[in-house]
Amino acid sequence: MYEALRPWIEAGAEKADYGLVFALTRAVGRRAAGMAELQDLLWQAVRYGNDTTARTAIGLWLEPSATRDERVARVLAREPSAVALAPVREVVVRRRTDLLDPLLAETPPYGRFLTKGTPWSVPVTAHEVSRWVPRQQAALLRQCATLAADAGLPLHARAHAVTQAAAVPGEGAGLVRRWTGSTAVVLAEAALAALARTDRAAEAVPELLAHAGGDRARVAVYAVGQASRQARPSRLAGALRDVLEAPDAKVTSRKEAVRLAAVRLPVPDAAALITEVYARPGTHPDVRAACVARTTGLLAREEAWDLLHDAAGGAPVLRAALLRAVPQDLPEDRRGRYARLVCEVAGTDDRATALLAFHALGLWAPWSAEGARTLAGAVTDLTNRGTWHAAANALISAASSAPEGLSALLDTLRTLAATDAGEDDDAGERRDRPARQRVEYLAVGLGAHGFRPGEAVRPAARAAAALLAGYDAHAAQAAVLAAGHVDLTAVPPRLDRVAALVGTDRPALAVRIAGEVGNRLRSRQSAGDAAMLLAEAGELAGHGGHAQGLLAVAVTGALGEREDWPAPWRALLRTLRRHPVPDVRDAALEETTVHE
Repeated sequence: MYEALRPWIEAGAEKADYGLVFALTRAVGRRAAGMAELQDLLWQAVRYGNDTTARTAIGLWLEPSATRDERVARVLAREPSAVALAPVREVVVRRRTDLLDPLLAETPPYGRFLTKGTPWSVPVTAHEVSRWVPRQQAALLRQCATLAADAGLPLHARAHAVTQAAAVPGEGAGLVRRWTGSTAVVLAEAALAALARTDRAAEAVPELLAHAGGDRARVAVYAVGQASRQARPSRLAGALRDVLEAPDAKVTSRKEAVRLAAVRLPVPDAAALITEVYARPGTHPDVRAACVARTTGLLAREEAWDLLHDAAGGAPVLRAALLRAVPQDLPEDRRGRYARLVCEVAGTDDRATALLAFHALGLWAPWSAEGARTLAGAVTDLTNRGTWHAAANALISAASSAPEGLSALLDTLRTLAATDAGEDDDAGERRDRPARQRVEYLAVGLGAHGFRPGEAVRPAARAAAALLAGYDAHAAQAAVLAAGHVDLTAVPPRLDRVAALVGTDRPALAVRIAGEVGNRLRSRQSAGDAAMLLAEAGELAGHGGHAQGLLAVAVTGALGEREDWPAPWRALLRTLRRHPVPDVRDAALEETTVHE
């Protein structure tokens, strides 16, 4: 490689094409970085190349770690503005801090890499600046103060200086705090966010909380969460208590104080403070609701359970807060007790709360047999016309996740089907077979095209189909459920059982279930074994029945097309085209093995 570059070296620095030199040097990769000849060539590119070439050549020239510190000193001696380049800056601020003083002077190190007039302070993190001596830290702080106060600079540049000041230990927090009340939103928000990154962030918690309900809440709330990580629990507890007891504290600030108490304080202290705030006369309802919502992590304390029991019988806002918890928020051994609270809330007369409670009960069903019965009662109560839909949806979820839920679902269907058989409200002026409508709603929710994963709801759907098949008025719903959830991968699939649910006098239903099975097979989500389905379709074709024949055509069309119509499937199609039922023959003739 060096021999390839020699002509450019010998041509002289003033004539060298350093763009080409850089491209060739980069091509040899990191291994070439240790070659003395190429390193010399890179130094020539640094000295005489254009800005783009020199900028990249510096990075390549500094790659050897053994001599990097010395090389950085050589670069800065030739061009102090190179400190603006990341490879140089990282070495200076972390290891060669003896080179910092000229870069922290009142006049920035302007040059080829730092244009004159560009706002400048040495970019550094708090970890890096902590290694500096006090005079260097003070110099950086002076740079930041000058930039932050320069009204001629863009606001984003001034805000960056405020943020940079937070890295300076000690006095940095003081400079940041000067700007928290600025009328310029950009500066004020930058200062509030920076307070959480100073070495005195814990002291800023009360100040940040005071902003949590104001115009700067978007920044302050996030910042106080960061700052509180550095606060001792004993001091943080006092700051939070002060906010919670202040008569003029904003509701948002107090809610944030409750959240921080729950996540930052030891459980006994947090439970004591939150229950005290909850029980205090005059506490704002939204703050009490925040106490309820934050109690799920404190359930090792009995006073937390007392708070939740009170909330379960309290105002709608408190009940809604209780219902926000999901089982995954709690340890396994506490879910049953919490589920009983959810079930208690579901007994409310408030419609909005009941809707939330029914949805929650669907999630808590594996830990509450009583909850599943509550849902069943809401669905079978025909006087309940406002919340039964939500209860039905939750009941389906419960049936998909817990044996008690499935039992409650089947009892519900049984009760509704029996009620429907004796209903007087048939095409009435105000109601039309309400029990039947609820059966239909449950059947649709259990259907293969419902909003729940098929595998999860399948056992419940099959059980519901078997139950509804015993009622003539619900035979269609049973057949559709069975067709949507028959296991096409089973050995054998037993499609004959689906056909048997249709009977002999429902030709429209036969077409419907054949289409359902055919669509499932074409989707390949339930593709099944071709040989097994071929045998099943052959048996259905030989039965001679209407529903059986249409199912056989559906299977033959879907699998024959998928398998590119091999001889066995074509033979079965010919058989179906001679079926005794005209509808079956017509359906078979609509299938085509080869298009003209």
